[in-house]
Parts: sequence; C-alpha cells; structure tokens
Amino acid sequence: MTKEKTIQCGTLITRSEILFGSTSDDPRVQGYDLTYVVRLDSNSKKWVWNDYDWTVISICIWNDYRCVLSREGNVNLYGPGGSPDRTYQIPDAGVMREGAADYGYVNRIRAIGDGLYVCGQSRQVYRFAPGKPHVLDGHWVDFAGPMRQPPMSEPPDDNGGEAFDRWLDENDAIDLVDIAGSSESDIYTAGDECWHYNGRQWKQLQLPTDEFINAIKVINADQVVMVGHNGTLLIGSARQGFTELSSVDDNQNFTGVELFADKLFLASNLGLFTYDPAKKKIEPYVTTLTPDLQDTHILEAKDSVLWSFGFKDLAYFDGKRWTRVDHPDNPPIR
Repeated sequence: MTKEKTIQCGTLITRSEILFGSTSDDPRVQGYDLTYVVRLDSNSKKWVWNDYDWTVISICIWNDYRCVLSREGNVNLYGPGGSPDRTYQIPDAGVMREGAADYGYVNRIRAIGDGLYVCGQSRQVYRFAPGKPHVLDGHWVDFAGPMRQPPMSEPPDDNGGEAFDRWLDENDAIDLVDIAGSSESDIYTAGDECWHYNGRQWKQLQLPTDEFINAIKVINADQVVMVGHNGTLLIGSARQGFTELSSVDDNQNFTGVELFADKLFLASNLGLFTYDPAKKKIEPYVTTLTPDLQDTHILEAKDSVLWSFGFKDLAYFDGKRWTRVDHPDNPPIR
C-alpha cells in the first residue's frame, strides 16, 4: 500500500495559496473515480483536503468561487471557507454517467471575463448562466451551438469489419482541451482544432501547424500564445493570424505556458523552457533548486509569483528564488 499522490490539475487562489487535484498511486484504488482536491497556503504551510468521488480534470477560480470540474461534467462551486456550496451536472456532458448524451468527456473549466466556461470532446462548449437572486442559483447552457458535433451513435455489432471502420470515421470526436479569452466576445478553444468566438459566432481558425494544441495563454486581444505537441509554439490572434515560433525537437510536448517577467515560460515533458522574444529562441531554463525541477506540466502566475505544478514536483518562483513545496504524501525531492 502507498499513500503517494500524483498531481493532475491545479490553479492559484492567491500568490501564496493554491488549489490542486491529485490521484492516488495505490494500485488498489486506481481505476476508481476518486480525486483529492487540496488547498495549500505556502506561507502557513497549512494543507486542507477534500475528497471527490469524481475524476477531477480541471480547477479554476471564478469571482472568488472555487470551481472543480469532473470529466463527466460534474461541477462544484464553493466560496472561501466552503460556503456557499453548490454542485451541478452539465446536462449533455459525460460518457459513463446515466443520462449522458454521448458527446464525450469535458476537459477544462476557465473564468473568462465575467463568465465561466467549459470545453470538451465533440467540440462541446458550455457557459454557466448565473442565477437570481443568488449567482449560484444558475445553470449550465450549451455555448457551442452548431459548432458542436452530433452525439456519437451506437457502434455496430461487427466491431472488426468495414461497418465498424466506417463508424469510427463517422464518430471521430474533435477534442477541445483548453479554452481562454481576453473577454466574453474574444474566446479561443483548441485541441484537435482551434476555434474563435467573436461575440456573435464561432469560426474555425487555420493555424500554421496541424499539431495538437495543449494550452492557451491570452496575454491581450492581440497576443495569444498556444503550445502543443512536437514543440509547437504559436503567437498571434484571430484577427492577425498566428506565427509558428518553435525551434526545438519534434519529440517535445509543451503542456503549459505562462508569461512571467517578460518571458514566456513553457512546461514540457523534457522540463522547463523559456522563449525570449529578443533572441527568438526556445531555451532550457535552469532553476535555483537542487535538484532542479523534476517535472512540470502546469504553469500559472499571480501577483509577481510563478507556480509550477508537476506530477510530483511543486515549486514557485518570486523572480529571485525558487522554492520547492514538499507534498506531505510523497517522499521529499532532495
């Protein structure tokens, strides 16, 4: 038996307070829908745990509410201290749950402008419609419109013949894994494809790469950064188009991107990298940690502090010094 955990997703509440979801490494519970959502105050070193019988896929902060999303479309919104607390089911999302509409899993929850959005497979996009008199009296509505693919049909009985091959082609779900925007009339969502919402309608963007996009960082309306498979790094906008800036090997997979201290920090399967606009080059980044960062897959900055969420390694940078945070259930990284 092991109590070790793997960090799957995370976000910042403040520059020193984080919220992340982790799963157990114990083989006896792997395969079950169970996620430990943890709040950490790095100043007080206080850890607070909350167990979900969901596979939590994404976490964000919206109007001071903590927002927890499962891949089946469960959403938990709660305030500081745990109250108020509401849980919702996005009506069409999910695969295994009873009543799922066969559109597939959802992947990411994000606050954009005053709104809260979710994206997922089959080009699913949803928006939370706030309620009255209390905002949490609201509900989730489809925001994809005609962009969304039809639900997947039932597969044929002959799962090895031509009919099954045709079914696979006809039910090739387009996966959207991230969503971000400068406002609610300037929204991007990407994964297998990239789409942009201009306040009236969604339009597919033609990018200078056919690689899968993992993450989007919207700096402003004219500067949008996308990173993805095989070293993909794109900068531009829907209005101006995008430029490919990659200068690394094809086996590199960028999974996160953040702007900090006038540099783009890139999380990847090969470690932490930066893109320096002056040099127009992607370079490995060496921290002040010993040993250096073991892994990083999510980056987020707030109030002059950059956090790196790895599967095992958790650290933050204040612009001068890196500090590693030991997960209490994992062996210290030394």
